[in-house]
Amino acid sequence: MKRAGRLISKIVHFDNLYEAYVKARRGKRQNKGVVRFGKNIDEEILKIAEELKNGTYELGNYFYFTVFDPKKRTICAAPFRDRVAMHAMMRICHPIFDDYQISGSYASRIGKGTYKAITDLKDKMKNGDMWFLKMDVVHYFDSVNHDILLYQLKSLFKDPVLLAIFERLIRGYEKTPNCGLPIGNLTSQYFANHYLSPADHYLKEKLRVKYLFRYMDDIIVLDFDKKRICEIAKVYSDFLRNNLKLQLHEPIINRCRYGVPFLGYIVYPYSVRLNHRSRRRFKSELSKLMVLYRMNTISERKYRERMTALYAFVNHADANMFKKKILDILGILP
Repeated sequence: MKRAGRLISKIVHFDNLYEAYVKARRGKRQNKGVVRFGKNIDEEILKIAEELKNGTYELGNYFYFTVFDPKKRTICAAPFRDRVAMHAMMRICHPIFDDYQISGSYASRIGKGTYKAITDLKDKMKNGDMWFLKMDVVHYFDSVNHDILLYQLKSLFKDPVLLAIFERLIRGYEKTPNCGLPIGNLTSQYFANHYLSPADHYLKEKLRVKYLFRYMDDIIVLDFDKKRICEIAKVYSDFLRNNLKLQLHEPIINRCRYGVPFLGYIVYPYSVRLNHRSRRRFKSELSKLMVLYRMNTISERKYRERMTALYAFVNHADANMFKKKILDILGILP
């Protein structure tokens, strides 16, 4: 693949930075940092442009907080101007990252996403006699090796200023020595999604896997031959360990008729259901939202936005009876 260059001039163009500002402020217009940035928007954009162009931009002054959604995670929230800079870079770099992805990769891609992954997986299940292999990486974001990631990025980009910014961004955060990406950054989503791309190509081009679905580090392989599925699990695990320094959880292998666990759903050949954790989370989140709204802790707009997101997740499963039951119990109108 030919390396991309001369991207900095496109990244620092005023129109690109302004569009990055619009994307970064979405849903956060009342945030103090957003308001402050907006009051001097021309000056702020020109300042970011100059620092990016000269390669002097410093990212990584994070605010850390912990969430339990659905498991405990430490989120690294970057200052607003850093989020603008990240959006500006990824608006231009997105096509380069996207061109290297296989069709079965669904994270951080336009026209893909969680629901598309679920729909495509269900459509490709020929019948319940197919076998599935489910794999995921142990502490994925914390395990991404900086040296390997930077080598991968140098295979995509040749702009030295951009690569220097990427390197400072990547090396500015460590969970263990020389490893880890901060959860919460837009750039981390792209870097983490790209990190497993060589493994995708290995599965498709070397192992000739026909049905492959990956959302970040959640991987599903379908096949009619159980023996081949078992071989793929072993060879893929060896590839990740030897080439990307990653370790897999114990893989799950079973018939598709028993349901494929993927992204919070259980996918069957003819239906999609919520898994137990997603059901508990839906009920818990609705309860919290109801309490916050009734206490006037959140605005009606925020309440509706979060309710819409929860409904969207549940509505992609065959869960009408479950949803009605929970809404009746909590006394919430649809």
